Amino acid sequence: MEIIRDLNPVHLDRPTVLTIGSFDGIHRGHQYLINRVVARAQEIGAASALVTLHPHPKVVLRPTSPLHYLSTIEERLDWLAPLGLDYVVVFPFSLETSQVRARDFVRPLVERLRLGEIFCGKDFALGYKREGNVEFLRALGRERGFAVTVVEPQAFDGQIVSSSRVRDLIAHGEMAAATRMLGRYPSVRGRVIEGDKRGRTLGFPTANLAVAERRLIPADGIYAVRVNIGAAWFGGAANIGIRPTFDKGQRLIEVFVLDFDGDLYDQVIEVQFVKRLRAEMKFDSVNALIEQMRRDVLTARAVLEGK
Repeated sequence: MEIIRDLNPVHLDRPTVLTIGSFDGIHRGHQYLINRVVARAQEIGAASALVTLHPHPKVVLRPTSPLHYLSTIEERLDWLAPLGLDYVVVFPFSLETSQVRARDFVRPLVERLRLGEIFCGKDFALGYKREGNVEFLRALGRERGFAVTVVEPQAFDGQIVSSSRVRDLIAHGEMAAATRMLGRYPSVRGRVIEGDKRGRTLGFPTANLAVAERRLIPADGIYAVRVNIGAAWFGGAANIGIRPTFDKGQRLIEVFVLDFDGDLYDQVIEVQFVKRLRAEMKFDSVNALIEQMRRDVLTARAVLEGK
């Protein structure tokens, strides 16, 4: 998979089947659409491509929007890599971009990528004021020589899969349902930073995770997690919240990595949230908290061993 960040020098030597969107989270609906694009490209001997808009248009057009990302652009590219695409175009979205007419938006796709067919949903639209809907694109395609194929939305658990639905599930700690819609455990990637080192004094040294701005974090609580450190995976128990037994401070992700002895400071690790074990609680004493932490670690081990 080749990543393209600037279309200006690109001149492909064969037609391209592509799809366009934000693709936040690369959930099962996205995966189905991408599989259709790749299969069609292979069928007609074309290249397969995906154009991902970043930042998300909602964030650009409404900076005060509460939207939080399911994926950073780096995570998105990593999740796209095994799906068989020939090209992924990272398209910088801006206020200026939002003013581009649909015809002008499509022009470089035709001229640089040799657009032969575009796959999209029935409600898809691009360009200024979303003028480039399916009907518009089909008319333009007859003029510029590309086809438009509409793909029906995919449903799991009786609900249409969407990034907004997955965000809602994760925000409420519903990991099992979110996992089914994503096709993998919900996860967060971040750099380990220094904390107050209170976990060490309690017998459970934790790694505090700094995550990207606007990155979605699951609901407060205790989770059984899988932790990727370098090339190795470990089990773990994570706390998300404000530590009400102590200072009710800044909301943090703190991860206790099972069976690991090493220095994680300044390393980038990935945490996969397997199951929410309980809500965050305030305890009457530090000893009561420690006893509960011991039970949480045993429960996390049992959950992870059952996977």
